[in-house]
Amino acid sequence: MAVPVKVSDRLLALAKKEAESTHRSATAQIEHWATLGRAIEVMAAYHDVLALKRVGTALPMPAFVSREAVHDLLAGLVGDADRAGVKARIRAGGGPVYTSDPERPGLVAEVGERGRRTPGRLVHRRFVPARNRSARKRT
Repeated sequence: MAVPVKVSDRLLALAKKEAESTHRSATAQIEHWATLGRAIEVMAAYHDVLALKRVGTALPMPAFVSREAVHDLLAGLVGDADRAGVKARIRAGGGPVYTSDPERPGLVAEVGERGRRTPGRLVHRRFVPARNRSARKRT
């Protein structure tokens, strides 16, 4: 059953423009983007998804990008032996990166741009810093 969904005017305009070159309706284009986004979220680490999202809003997107160009770009990232270089390109989007915290099992660490690590949890896709252990002991 189809259900109406509200989207921003900006997203609808982008979808209409892209839909013309891909011979899709605006609705089919948005569904296509949602399918791709869902696949990427499943395959990529959470911090990589956040970095791609930040970079995606800043990068100019050409009106038409060929399937081969997208494939070549993703294959280049996956096949690049310089993992540090790939991470650096992803992190260039700015903002924190999330990783496991070996000192506090069960928590993740938010690593800021200057390397400061803050332990916490991801709750509903948002980082929530853990309470200080000494603060818990006092109460």
